[in-house]
Amino acid sequence: MKLLILLTTSFPYDNGEEFLLNEVNYINGFDKVLICPCNLKKDSVVTKKLPDFITCIPLKTVDKGRKEYISLLSKPYILDEMSNVMKSDSYGLTKAHEMIYFMKRAFEIYRELLKIKDLDSADEVTIYSYWLYDAAASGVLLAENLRRRGIKVLQVSRAHRFDIYSEFAKHNYIPMRKFILENIDSVRPCSASGADYIKKQYPKYSNKIIPAFLGTADHGIKYGNRKNGFHIVTCSFMVPVKRLNLIVEALKLVDFPILWTHIGSGPLMDEIRNSTLNLPTCVKAEFKGQMSNEDIMKYYKDNDITTFINVSSSEGLPVSIMEAGSFGIPVIATNAGGTGEAVYDGKNGYLLDVNMSSQDLLSKLNLINQLSEEKYNKLCENSRKIWAEKFNAADNYKEFYKEISQ
Repeated sequence: MKLLILLTTSFPYDNGEEFLLNEVNYINGFDKVLICPCNLKKDSVVTKKLPDFITCIPLKTVDKGRKEYISLLSKPYILDEMSNVMKSDSYGLTKAHEMIYFMKRAFEIYRELLKIKDLDSADEVTIYSYWLYDAAASGVLLAENLRRRGIKVLQVSRAHRFDIYSEFAKHNYIPMRKFILENIDSVRPCSASGADYIKKQYPKYSNKIIPAFLGTADHGIKYGNRKNGFHIVTCSFMVPVKRLNLIVEALKLVDFPILWTHIGSGPLMDEIRNSTLNLPTCVKAEFKGQMSNEDIMKYYKDNDITTFINVSSSEGLPVSIMEAGSFGIPVIATNAGGTGEAVYDGKNGYLLDVNMSSQDLLSKLNLINQLSEEKYNKLCENSRKIWAEKFNAADNYKEFYKEISQ
């Protein structure tokens, strides 16, 4: 039997990892598919419906307490990592503690994976972790165990943002990177820039690191529109990294009618909503709150949208930009992470420097407002074209699963 084990954080439970909803429909090439969420809470609930051919096995990890820490210190690869981080800088002790906790979690996940009965009847197993983090480390442990049993194993992991860029991690440290890269078969960052970043940090493993774009489903073409008013849309969790305050500041300087629609919720929702109370009378803001992906796509198809905006200070390669592009909506975005691989300045939208100001955003809004109809329509056409060439889920995911099922 050819078995696929997909390790997620919580999918199909709770909020998050919404992009897997598109991907799992394209899984092919396996006799059996298991999805194993590795970090569920006690009150976690199923929020997404899986295709009938997929079985979900939620992992109920058990904390063994201090005994676990003691046993970990007998592992040579852990002692090696500890030695390196202790020498690194003044945060060495803190990093060592974080690393030990990281591997404690990896072993907790590993022990639960060993209980999967389908492993006993499998001839080939592909272990696929959605994040290059603790689940990927547990995958290394499982792969080693299965190979000792004579089972053919392929281990792969995607990588996105927090699990790529160490400068955004606590004390600039992502635990056990060398251990994972040394043992895993392939790492598939969601952007070329992410792949280049890991290769630069760990050139020894460059041949294992191959970018693999995510993708979005084709919900039809709508194309951007200015004829019924200037309508900007943002779609994100409302947290500091998304810098929605810069959009508010830019809108305070606008002198032509604009409707701003934000889709999503988060801890800054009240603060951002209140900050829009003093916008000029020509500007209106509306907050849709949390919406299902299905409802977001319907909103894009049913409403005239002029441009999609993303001004994050840090990104992987935003799926929200792919989704807007699939409809033919031009994008204004900061050149963060792999965003420049989806937004070509002047072709399907405009790129802003990561250290942009609200005035910079205002200038791009004015530019789109003043474009000739011919040039604006070209932005829209290119937005759809670039999506079709690079981010069509049907193409990207079929190719991905073809590669990891061989």
